[in-house]
Amino acid sequence: MYPHYRHHLTTRAAISSPLEITLTCSYDSVSNTGSVTAIAENTSGSAVSGNLHFAIIENNIPYSWGGGLTTVEHVLREMLPNATGETVSIPAGDTIVRSRNFTIDGAWNEYNCEIVTFVQGSSHEIYQGALITLIETINMDYYGLTFTELSGNGNSIAEPDETILMYINGKNNGTGSYTGPATVYSSDPYVTINAINPQTVSIGPGELDTVLSIDAVISATCPSPYTWNFQVDFGTGDTNDISFIISYATGLSDNMESGEGLWTHTGSNDNWHLTEHKSNSPTHSWYCGLEGSWLYTDRNDASLISSYFVVTPDSALSFYHQYALEANYDYTYVEIDNNCGWWQILDEYNGIQSAWSQEVYSLSNYPGQTARIRFRFVSDQNTTAEGWYIDDVAIPNILGVDEHKNMVQPISLRVSPNPFSHSLNMTLNTSDLTSLKIYDATGRLIKQFDQRVIKQSNNISWDALDQNGNKVPNGIYFVRLQTDDQTVTEKVLLIE
Repeated sequence: MYPHYRHHLTTRAAISSPLEITLTCSYDSVSNTGSVTAIAENTSGSAVSGNLHFAIIENNIPYSWGGGLTTVEHVLREMLPNATGETVSIPAGDTIVRSRNFTIDGAWNEYNCEIVTFVQGSSHEIYQGALITLIETINMDYYGLTFTELSGNGNSIAEPDETILMYINGKNNGTGSYTGPATVYSSDPYVTINAINPQTVSIGPGELDTVLSIDAVISATCPSPYTWNFQVDFGTGDTNDISFIISYATGLSDNMESGEGLWTHTGSNDNWHLTEHKSNSPTHSWYCGLEGSWLYTDRNDASLISSYFVVTPDSALSFYHQYALEANYDYTYVEIDNNCGWWQILDEYNGIQSAWSQEVYSLSNYPGQTARIRFRFVSDQNTTAEGWYIDDVAIPNILGVDEHKNMVQPISLRVSPNPFSHSLNMTLNTSDLTSLKIYDATGRLIKQFDQRVIKQSNNISWDALDQNGNKVPNGIYFVRLQTDDQTVTEKVLLIE
C-alpha cells in the first residue's frame, strides 16, 4: 500500500501549515528527568485553536511480528501531562510558549526516546508537529562524490595515468550536528593519495555536505576497467566502504538478447525474468509478471538492477518499456544509485502504456561517477494486471569526434536550484520541442510553456505559478521536456 498512501501524504504535505513549532529539550541521564519547551508561532492570517499535546515515544524496540520485521517504532510511552492536552488559541502573528517536565522510565531505552509535540483541531486535523530526541546522536553515511581532473585528457572520466581531485559527500542521518573531521584509507597498488583535506563543516540532522577532498594519482599501469576500493572514516565511529570504477569504457548498453549478464533481480515475489512474449527489438525483454498467465502477483516488491557503470558526462539513460498496472495502487519506479546505496527516483509509472515507449532521463548530475540503475515494481494485496516490460537500455559511451558528427545527440534538461524557493531555472540543449510541461506529484498538468518562449531562449525560468497564474503549493513537481522521439524528466522540490 506504500505507493498509494505516499501520494496522499505528498499531496497533504504540500499544503502550507498555519503554525511553526520549535522544540528545545534538556535531559539528565543520571536522574532520568528533563524538560521540553515548545514555541508555537501562528504564521497565518487568522487565529488557530486546538489542543496542544506532548508525547514521549520510543523507537527500535525488538519485537518479531512477521514478514521479517524485528522491531516496532514510534511506540507511545506517555502523554504530558495526559492525553487531553491543553486547549490553546493562538492569534494571527502571535506566539505561545509551553513547557513540560518528564521522567524516563528505567525500562525504556533513553537513546531511542523522542518527544513529539503537535496542535490538533476539533476535527482531528493536525495543524503542525515537531520532534526532538533526548540524547543527540551522529550517524554519518557516504552520499556520493564529484571530481575534477588535475591532469589528464579533460573528459571528466577517471582513467589510468591521470590525477584527480575528488570531493566526498556525507549525509547526517543522526540527530546531532556533525563537525568532522573525516579521512580516507586506501592501500590500493594502482592509486596513490597525495593529500587528504578535511573540510570545515557543521552538518545538521538530515543535511549533507562535502566532508573532505582528496588528491589521487592513478597509475599508468592501472588496468581498465578497474575498481578502486577505499574507506571513508567520518571520525564518529561511522565508516563506509566505497567502490569507484576507473575505466576508459563508460556507459551501459543492453538489448536483452545476451542473457542476464548485466543484471540481477531480487525482492518479495520477484517475478523478473527474460521473456520472448513481447519485445521492442529484436526478440527478448525483461518482464515482471508470470509467464503464461501474463499477470503479476500481489504484494510484489521486486527490483531489476543493472551492474555498475561509469556515467558519461552530459549523457542520458534511455530505455523502452510498456506496462499495465492497477491504476492508483500499483506503481513502478526507475531509480539511480551513485554507489552510495541511496536510491534516487528518476520517475514513476502507473496505469497503462500499451505500446512500446522510449523514456530518456538526464544523468548530467553524475558525470564520471560510478552508478547503477534499478527498475522497481511494487503492487498491493489485490487486483493485478499484465505487468512491466523493459527493453533496450542504454547509457552512451564516450564517442570519437567522427562518431559524434553522425549521431543524434540526446536532449538534456538541467534544473537549478533544486530544491528551489521562488524561481526554477531550466536549461535546455534543444529548441526542436514538442513540449515543456510541469506536473505535480499526482500527475496533474499544472504548467505548459509556449513554443515561442522556448525557441527564443534555451534558458527558461518558472516562477512556481500554474497555468492560471496561481501560486502552487510546496511539494514535488516533475519537469518534462519532450521532442518527437525523446523525453527527459527531472524531479524538483519547491520549498518556501
